[in-house]
Amino acid sequence: MIRRIQYIVYIILIFGVGEAMAQEESRIDVNQAVENPALVSAMDRVAREGSDEAKDELLKQLLQANYLAAMFTDGLKVSSDDRNQQTIEKGSTFGVLSAESAGKNYLVLFTDWKALGQYTDQKVSGWILPSRDVWSFALQGNTYDGVVINPAHNALPLERPMLEYLSHHASQLP
Repeated sequence: MIRRIQYIVYIILIFGVGEAMAQEESRIDVNQAVENPALVSAMDRVAREGSDEAKDELLKQLLQANYLAAMFTDGLKVSSDDRNQQTIEKGSTFGVLSAESAGKNYLVLFTDWKALGQYTDQKVSGWILPSRDVWSFALQGNTYDGVVINPAHNALPLERPMLEYLSHHASQLP
């Protein structure tokens, strides 16, 4: 079941600052499509062979990737100034695509737009998140029991203990 979780704009502002810093650190180019061929390959390899070497490579790629989260922006109130700079207004809300399975709620993430398009035909915007921010966001509070990456093809579910592991190791990266 696909779910839409609503958030108040202060979350966007908190993560917007963190995202801006993370974009600088991880060199996210928001004008270039998010693609993760090495992560997709590592996910496929673990599904095929399941070797320790394949799992190690998958962990490495999970920590290095940038992800797409699907956002519903119909609740955003945006204004523009003379320089065409946009500001999200107080009281705005946005939805983040999540999925429920066996009574658990998962943040749904994608490796690229193609994977997102295979999962939903709803009108969404992409929220680019470096791995460091993904683990932090998913672990904040008790909204999510985990994440699932590319749920339409070769889905990779990650429960909270794995997110904690990834969060710890992401904080140790330069």
